[in-house]
Amino acid sequence: MSKRAAAVLAVLGLLGLAVAFLPDATGPGPADLVVAFVHAAALLVTALGVRRHRPTLPQAWAAVLALVTTGLVAAVAAVLRPGDLGVARWGVVGVQVVGLALVPFVVRTLRREGSSRTTWPDVLLTLCGGGLVVVQVLGMLHETGLGDEPAVLIGTAADVVLVVVLLRILSTRTGMAPATALVLSASGGLLAIASLVTARGDLLGQARVLPALECLAMVLLATAAWHPSMRHFGTPHAGGTLRRDGQRLLTVVPVFLAVPVLWGLGNLHVLPDVAVQVVAPSGYVLACAGVALASLAVRRAERSADRDPLTDLVNRRGLPNATRELQQRLRGEDLHLCLVDLDDFKQINDTRGHAVGDALLVEVSHRLQRAVGVRGVVSRTGGDEFIVVCWTGPDDEEGPADLMLTALDAPFEFSGLPYQVSASIGIAPLPAGVTLEVALVDADIAMYAAKQAGKGRAQVYRPELRERVLGGLTMQQELRRLLLHDGSPADVGELVVVHQPIVELGEGSSVRIVGVEALVRWRHPRAGLLVPDEFLHHAEAAGLGARLDEHVATRAVRHLAQWDALGVPPLHLAVNLGVGSLHRHGLARWMTTLAAAHGIAPERIHLEITEHEELPDDPRIAESLRETVAAGFQLDLDDFGIGYTSLSYMRRFPISTVKLDRSLTTLVTSGDTSLLEGIAALCRAMDLRILAEGVERSEQLGPLLALGVHRAQGHWFGSAMAADDVPGLVQRTHAEDGQESDGVLI
Repeated sequence: MSKRAAAVLAVLGLLGLAVAFLPDATGPGPADLVVAFVHAAALLVTALGVRRHRPTLPQAWAAVLALVTTGLVAAVAAVLRPGDLGVARWGVVGVQVVGLALVPFVVRTLRREGSSRTTWPDVLLTLCGGGLVVVQVLGMLHETGLGDEPAVLIGTAADVVLVVVLLRILSTRTGMAPATALVLSASGGLLAIASLVTARGDLLGQARVLPALECLAMVLLATAAWHPSMRHFGTPHAGGTLRRDGQRLLTVVPVFLAVPVLWGLGNLHVLPDVAVQVVAPSGYVLACAGVALASLAVRRAERSADRDPLTDLVNRRGLPNATRELQQRLRGEDLHLCLVDLDDFKQINDTRGHAVGDALLVEVSHRLQRAVGVRGVVSRTGGDEFIVVCWTGPDDEEGPADLMLTALDAPFEFSGLPYQVSASIGIAPLPAGVTLEVALVDADIAMYAAKQAGKGRAQVYRPELRERVLGGLTMQQELRRLLLHDGSPADVGELVVVHQPIVELGEGSSVRIVGVEALVRWRHPRAGLLVPDEFLHHAEAAGLGARLDEHVATRAVRHLAQWDALGVPPLHLAVNLGVGSLHRHGLARWMTTLAAAHGIAPERIHLEITEHEELPDDPRIAESLRETVAAGFQLDLDDFGIGYTSLSYMRRFPISTVKLDRSLTTLVTSGDTSLLEGIAALCRAMDLRILAEGVERSEQLGPLLALGVHRAQGHWFGSAMAADDVPGLVQRTHAEDGQESDGVLI
């Protein structure tokens, strides 16, 4: 809200309050003129607010404008016909009746998925309390003799409807949008004024406070129109949150008190007395309604214990009963248990927000339910994991695996944006006599096997999977103990960092070492020496990828500093980064600190990201890599050519060197170099260096040079070696050729 609008609204509010203190007059007095002015100004400010903010539902604000306009007409009529109580009373009735136009939009605001299923007892109690208030009001009208006037009857009907709606809101909702709260507050104020006028028509000519309160209500409506949240008035986004059962029980206390309060006011002669015969039955009815609401709340609490609050699916506790009911319905048919685990769901929560993540989970639950229909039961056991127990007959075209994968195949769409979600699914048979717990363990093993096989697929349980999966879990535990220094080498082995030479190609057959790539090996106490392909995916699956990369980088930079101290010509160091490290907060700061601690210039360290390991299109990863390159480090794209994201990586990340996979390097001796020529031209156009991996024969050197490839590594130049062997290789080759540069000729 702008400062100018706030100032105007503040002035209007003060003028409205001033009405209560202005003197009476026989004709159109200053109070009547001020009331008309405040109403006219409120109408103008409301219209300007609606025009400024462009609400999602213009019809709702058309009803608000109609309400303010009706109040203005009534105020002008009071100026033209001063002292005419009939005109004043009809003006109040007009505001009441037009106020009913807001009711549909308020009800629309309260619409939430599942609200009718969880809050209908509140409606019953609210209607009961509202009905008893009506009885009291009708009793007042009968005693005062006002019941014969049409204006009073119409106004009373409008009051009853508005009372019920407001009680409904107060008893079920909390935390609604500010504009909606302002509109409801203004409506409540107008309702209170109308109720007083209905009960005591003489108050119109005696109390200036009523026109003052009406002016303040109109100012509240204008304030609501200028608040940004007014865009959502009349939509579910403005409805706030559903109160808990205990809170709803407390908020209906005013309903219980309404009848005795009115009765007490009647005895004090503030309001007309009401017969005790009406009050006593009212108390019994309210008591019965309260007991009914409490019992229903208990039943809902018991039901919610077996239900997931987000999707309303059965949870792990409710699944056994639901499965037994399914088996009874299908008369003992053999079932399948499918464990559905969404892949990389955390990235959606982190990048798109938990609201999108929750909406996605709800849509997944709907798809799975539609897929199995009446022949299955779907359960959400927490997080992004679902359990589906279903039956598929021998004549069905799709088995359980196809059924689950097909259900999740189409993209999900939220706020106009598509989201492609895959799942790893483990399937285990659930024949008669096999417990749910046993089938769930088998399905869990099959699901882990599906993830290890590359995600986005289904795996049916087989006995041989158990040893493979459990072996992988054992390896994850050993890696965790190893990286956390919670085990001796005899129990968990040790990680060894080795280095493979990187050379620069020269004319003829001359090459010189310009760097090394740090590689890790796991000397396992039982399995022997393991290469990265045998354990890196286990480290990432256990959330240890970043810690493993840190271990390797720290050892490798320390080796580089040791070589410098021995007088070895400066080499650059290539270090691999997995997905876990790229998600790490403060990557640039950590690498800068590590390099500075060992006196290594950042430009000597090349950080390699792997092309075959798909990275999410996360802006934070790209920003982290840009910060790292800005700090002076180099970024290389490893294994180029074996995945599907090469060009995407070259566009998204600040790559400086492309490392051709060995499958491309072998093409240079086959004569089929058209693909390599295209890659070389692309790299030249993007000002990228090219390094060839997997060079194993001297015949490959000439063609690589002809293509513009000036750096290489492979067994032809040297296999991965211990850190202590690198200085000897450099010094030996240096002594043989007697040439000194920033590398060594071999």
